[in-house]
Amino acid sequence: MAVLDEYGEVDYDFEIDRIVSRIREVKASKILIQLPDGLKRYALYIQREIESRVDHDLEITFSGSSAWGACLLDDVEAEAEGYDLLIHIGHVEYSYYRPRYRTLFIPAYYLREVSVEALDEAVKLLRSRGADNIAVYSTIQHAKQIKKVALYLSKFFNIVNSTQIGEDPAKVSLVGCDYMKPYSIRDKVDAYVFVSGGVFHPLGLGLTVPFKPVIKIDPYENRSQDLTGFIEKKIRARLYKILEAREARRWALIDGVKGQNRVWFRNYLKKLIRSKGGSYVEYVSHIIDRNLILNIDSSEIDAFVILACPRIPTDDLEDYHKPVLTPAEARMALTGMHNKYSFPW
Repeated sequence: MAVLDEYGEVDYDFEIDRIVSRIREVKASKILIQLPDGLKRYALYIQREIESRVDHDLEITFSGSSAWGACLLDDVEAEAEGYDLLIHIGHVEYSYYRPRYRTLFIPAYYLREVSVEALDEAVKLLRSRGADNIAVYSTIQHAKQIKKVALYLSKFFNIVNSTQIGEDPAKVSLVGCDYMKPYSIRDKVDAYVFVSGGVFHPLGLGLTVPFKPVIKIDPYENRSQDLTGFIEKKIRARLYKILEAREARRWALIDGVKGQNRVWFRNYLKKLIRSKGGSYVEYVSHIIDRNLILNIDSSEIDAFVILACPRIPTDDLEDYHKPVLTPAEARMALTGMHNKYSFPW
């Protein structure tokens, strides 16, 4: 249940005892804590709780950088700046990037339960889609609630991924660019249920399994929502961008760093571009946003590919006046395979 703190209710389990245990284990005197933007407001609470349980002098610093995922750890920075331990809160370890330095991951599980009203609403939406076989996933914050959600929905539907819903919450949690688990069972699923706030993660799921119904259960708003139409509109917009890029000859390939560096796919696209008689310029950047695109854009560039986070083209730069594509979208444009949308790789 939620904890009542002097700053209000603390709705997440920051596992303070586990943090303190790790601090003692490595004899840390200086730690760096990385929080996603939505959890930064809990910094004073976390600091106070750690300090009240540690019996030695401890310097605690919070990273002000955005923590979009465990693909962009402050691990290199922690080592370079002499911290004894990096504590990354809000995500679990990314499967494509291992920390370069001593790191403790704290998922920050949400402490409130999904309401029965929201579950009943999800049942109605799934029935309206004619679903019999469903799969249930969530972000890591809500993964501990999946058992209750699946048990309730199993009264009305067959849960295809029921074997994944066990004691390990990470098995049913998804990150913004890795949807291999739901993709692998797409032929067995009539509709997907995703437990999360906002649309970021269910949208990524919907882009990965095009034209499959996606129902979101929102634990914060205690309601369910059918995102299928919204996702289909997004896919049509992405297909239009791909068609725009068919005639592109001069490309800008923008790669990321750490867990967002995909030099293997960049090399693959370079070969495709050369085979089509095109040319390219390559960039690597920590921060990839509209300002970067504006700064490097010129009349000599026809299209951009973001090889770092694939959500940057679909979420942040979709309205740019030139095509800004994900790696898979660029492959579709360069190979002429436009009949089946692919996301993200």
